[in-house]
Amino acid sequence: MKTPPSNLKARVAAGVAIFRDDKILLLHRSPMASNPGAWDLPAGHVEPGETLSKAARREAREETGFDIRVGSLFHAEVFRTLSRRGKIRPTVGVYFHCVAKGRRDPKIDPQEHTEFAWVRASELEDYPTVPYLARTVRAAFASKETGDKPTTELFARALYPTLGRHTTLPVPA
Repeated sequence: MKTPPSNLKARVAAGVAIFRDDKILLLHRSPMASNPGAWDLPAGHVEPGETLSKAARREAREETGFDIRVGSLFHAEVFRTLSRRGKIRPTVGVYFHCVAKGRRDPKIDPQEHTEFAWVRASELEDYPTVPYLARTVRAAFASKETGDKPTTELFARALYPTLGRHTTLPVPA
C-alpha cells in the first residue's frame, strides 16, 4: 500500500476547558514551546491507541497536575502545527469541558508553560493567543453559558470552514 503524501497526514490533539466559577484556565507558553509567548488551553497530541477523552485527561494531568472529569465535547478545529522537522502539518483539535477536583492552583512544567491565569471572558483580549485558540476559548465560554450541546453541523463547519458556501459557476449556453 502506498504511503499518503505528508500533507494528508493530520495529527489529532485533545484539549480541555477547565472553569473555576466564571473564569477559564489559560497557560502561558514558554519560549521553548511551540507558539512561544501565547496563552493556551491545556492540550496535546493524542498518542497511538489512546481515546480522545483519555488523551484530554492525560494532557490535563501533565500540564496542570489536575485530575479531571472529562465532560462534553464543545469544539473542533483544524489548524496548522509545525513538526519537529520544520514541516507544517494539519492538526485536528478536539476540545472538552472538564471539571478539576478541588480548588488548588495548577502545577505547571516550566519547559512548556511559564505561568497560568484564571481569566474571565471580558479579559480575553489581555491574553494573546493564536487565532484558532481564540475561537476555541470563545466557544468554551459560549457553550458553558448557554449549555448548548454541539451539533454535527457545528463540527462540520469547524473542520470544513467553507461548508455551505458554494460558488456558482457560469454555465455555457
